[in-house]
Amino acid sequence: MLTEVGAPGLLALAQPLERIYRACFAEPPWNEDEARFAGFADRLARHVAEPGVRGFVAWHHGEPTAVVYGWPAAPELPDTPFHTGVHNALHPAERHRLRPPAIEVVELMVAPEHRGRGLGGQLLGRLVGGFPRAWLCTHADAPARRLYRARGWVERGAFTDPLGAPLVVFTLDLAG
Repeated sequence: MLTEVGAPGLLALAQPLERIYRACFAEPPWNEDEARFAGFADRLARHVAEPGVRGFVAWHHGEPTAVVYGWPAAPELPDTPFHTGVHNALHPAERHRLRPPAIEVVELMVAPEHRGRGLGGQLLGRLVGGFPRAWLCTHADAPARRLYRARGWVERGAFTDPLGAPLVVFTLDLAG
């Protein structure tokens, strides 16, 4: 079962979402450490403060098993090292794909024991539905790249994030 959640719903799920985050990002290629995991609640709180944040959660026996969330793209990319990397990774003619009317997909996590059932694709489809464009970043070696490509996402560029991870920028054009 999939349910839509806004900021309060995402915050209320902070503990189970942190467990999913740990399970997803402790393994290769991310290999995140305890310090990064310890900051999850603070990052989630910052994320849900973004205007228009929305998400979808997949449930199994009353427990969250997967989540996706994001928000409508801002008219100008935020002045952060991450967003500067995203901007610079794209050819100037492609940078419009990062702005409205796009949605920025911030997080997609599927608990390892629930992968391979189509949850990631379902969640992603629900989040980006209704937007003519979408964008996201993932690790250059992430298995999720297969999912994105299979659903029509296009790799537009690559950069190294502020934490040193090699990332790929994907965009999706739903307008036809």
